[in-house]
Amino acid sequence: MARTIDLEERKQFRVLLNPVRQDIIHLLRRAGRPMTANTVAEKMLLSPSAAQSHLNKLEELGVVEQGVCTAPDGRQATYYRLADVEIRLCLGRKDGFQGEREALAAQLVDGTFRGVLHAASQCGEPEQQEDLQFLFGALHLKPEERAELLGLIDGYLRTHSVPEGGVEHWEYVLMAYRADEE
Repeated sequence: MARTIDLEERKQFRVLLNPVRQDIIHLLRRAGRPMTANTVAEKMLLSPSAAQSHLNKLEELGVVEQGVCTAPDGRQATYYRLADVEIRLCLGRKDGFQGEREALAAQLVDGTFRGVLHAASQCGEPEQQEDLQFLFGALHLKPEERAELLGLIDGYLRTHSVPEGGVEHWEYVLMAYRADEE
């Protein structure tokens, strides 16, 4: 069961608003496997010390965990992986951090949208029909239907958040809110 981190301190926002740290989270999420600081540095074109510094800040926040593995040659290596956490932005909270919450939400949505744009530029129109999904609209749900839908989505996303061999990797942003009646 995922632990929840409610963002409510300036330090938490400083850690997560850093675009390099968001990219590290993104890298670890897509890889679905632990990585050494050197591997993170190599993939992100960072110095090993910079990667280590960013990973340490993410670990302090509780987003990343480290473990030690012994290689076949007997050397020990420290690996980093995403912790089983859910980060809650609490967008409506009135505590002086609304700007930071909005900036973080915008960065997260923008990162996924830029991924969609990149994917669209890499494939032709026939592949876009299969490889890109951009759905929007309005649902009209009773409270119990809303709860059922959110439960189904949450369960499905949790079940498929760990990569297996031979699967496609998809990124997503799901946004929903209770809209005013017009």
